[in-house]
Amino acid sequence: MLDPFDEIMLKNYYSLSSTIKELQQYKRYIRQEFYTQNMATRTTYQKITRKINEMIVQGFRPDREIEKLLLNQERIDCRIQRCIFRKKHFSYFLESLTIAERYSLEERFKDERDTVCSQNLIERVLDEINEIEIAICYREGIEAFDLEKTETYEDADNNLERMCDFFEL
Repeated sequence: MLDPFDEIMLKNYYSLSSTIKELQQYKRYIRQEFYTQNMATRTTYQKITRKINEMIVQGFRPDREIEKLLLNQERIDCRIQRCIFRKKHFSYFLESLTIAERYSLEERFKDERDTVCSQNLIERVLDEINEIEIAICYREGIEAFDLEKTETYEDADNNLERMCDFFEL
C-alpha cells in the first residue's frame, strides 16, 4: 500500500507543468492587482471597536507597497525555478524508464486510474524524487532531510510536524 504523502508527491510531480502555469498566472495577477489599486491619499470610515467608528486618512506608501510587490514576485520566481528544476530532472528520469513503466505510472498518477504499478517501480520513482528534493535543498542552502526516514505516527503532533517538514519548500 502506498503512503498518502508519497501518492500526493507523485501526483504533484506529474502536474508540474500546470503548477508552473498557475504560478506564472498568479505573478501576472498580483502585478495587475498592484496597478489597479487606489494609490491616492484618501479618507475612509473604519470601525475601530464594536461601537466606535472613526474617519481616518489612508495614504499609499510607494516605498512599502513596491517593496512588497517585488518581494512577492521574487518568491513566485523562486517557486517557478524550483518547479522547472523538478520537471527537468524528473523528465530525465522518466526517459530512463521503459515505455511500459512510463505508461503505467502516467495512468496511475497523472490520469488517476486504478492501474497497478510494481512496488519496485514506485520505490525507484520515490527515490528519484527524494534525490531531486535533496538537490533543491542544497541549491537553496536548506538542510535536507531524508523523506524515506520519515513515518506516519498515530500521534497527531508528530504527523503535523511531518507535514510541516513535507511542505517546507
